[in-house]
Amino acid sequence: MEYKELEALWKQYDEKLDNLGKINRKLLKETLLRKPQGKLNWLKYSNIYGIIVVPIVILAVLGPYFYAENAGWQFILGCTLMLIALLYLYIGRVKTYLITKKIDLSSDSVVQSLDNVIKLKRIASGFRKSVFIYYPVMFFSVIFICWNGFIFNTKTIVLLSILFVVIYCHGILKMGIYKENLSKLEKDIMELREYTEE
Repeated sequence: MEYKELEALWKQYDEKLDNLGKINRKLLKETLLRKPQGKLNWLKYSNIYGIIVVPIVILAVLGPYFYAENAGWQFILGCTLMLIALLYLYIGRVKTYLITKKIDLSSDSVVQSLDNVIKLKRIASGFRKSVFIYYPVMFFSVIFICWNGFIFNTKTIVLLSILFVVIYCHGILKMGIYKENLSKLEKDIMELREYTEE
């Protein structure tokens, strides 16, 4: 009788220990998920911001130049170049957003999450390489759209050159930060491996 009672008690404690182990593992996983989830939310916000705000800002800045008297070859060329650059950026942002939306760190396996992060890194690498093309295209398209509004003298050319360098450096820096955040997200997901895969 004592042996059976002892065995039953041992079994109860063993089950409690198993439950405590599962609870501790779940709590640890939830704690570890906060950091990568924050980075993932930042990436989603960044993409939504790019999809919505950038075209609105460009239209607000260039809106005053959209009038019939301004419709020369420079204006048409500028609008065409701007449309091509914005379309390229918009497609990339939408692709990136759809991938980030697909990532669910709490239910996806580490392999699935890492696969999606690698896709994001490929897109970011493509953007980083093409930043050398689409930033100048956008900049010159703005100049062509506003052609009739400029008085081209030394002061204007210097000011436009400085503005171009600042915008160009900002674009390269921004892409570097974006790629760095993707690398940190990848590292955080790798740290989750032992807690997510049974």
